[in-house]
Amino acid sequence: MLTIDKLQEYGVNTKEGLARCMNMEKFYFRMLGMGLKNDSFDKLEKSLADGNLEDAFEQAHALKGVVGNLAITPIFLPLSNLTESLRAKKNLDYVSLYKPIKELRDKLVAEL
Repeated sequence: MLTIDKLQEYGVNTKEGLARCMNMEKFYFRMLGMGLKNDSFDKLEKSLADGNLEDAFEQAHALKGVVGNLAITPIFLPLSNLTESLRAKKNLDYVSLYKPIKELRDKLVAEL
């Protein structure tokens, strides 16, 4: 089960996330669930696999806002880098860059 302590072990800035949720832990966890289960994660993965980098940018940019607002730092930072690389249209292996983001997201969802 995911707890504040467990989130902190993953590197989540729970103090900031809770503050954005009026320090209501139950509300924060509800928002975490909604944010981590956002279907844009799956859409991003598919867009990257299909090589549709324009759509991938849109999905990554939207997710960056979601995870940023929830202070999920260990997903936010690599997702920000991915988003900026997509914005700059860099020639990179985006599927590999997305893999650790997906793995952590999946791990957190499983623990919710």
